[in-house]
Amino acid sequence: MLVRVDGGPWQPATLDKRNTPYSWQIFTFEWSGAVPGDHTVVSRAIDARGDIQPTDEELAAKKSRWENNGQFVRKFKIA
Repeated sequence: MLVRVDGGPWQPATLDKRNTPYSWQIFTFEWSGAVPGDHTVVSRAIDARGDIQPTDEELAAKKSRWENNGQFVRKFKIA
């Protein structure tokens, strides 16, 4: 699992050991340096073969969108 905060570099996250192979994958990401304000967090998966989920920019080049490979974007505010 990879995580990106506010368009920064992709960073590794830790998968929960209780996950099962075909369930949603729960993960933890230690974000240091958080400051007050609006933030965007995006995650992308890595499968068992090591293939990384494509970004929205990479999906634009595909000819078909049969699968939903887009990342889940979360927006939040730190007070």
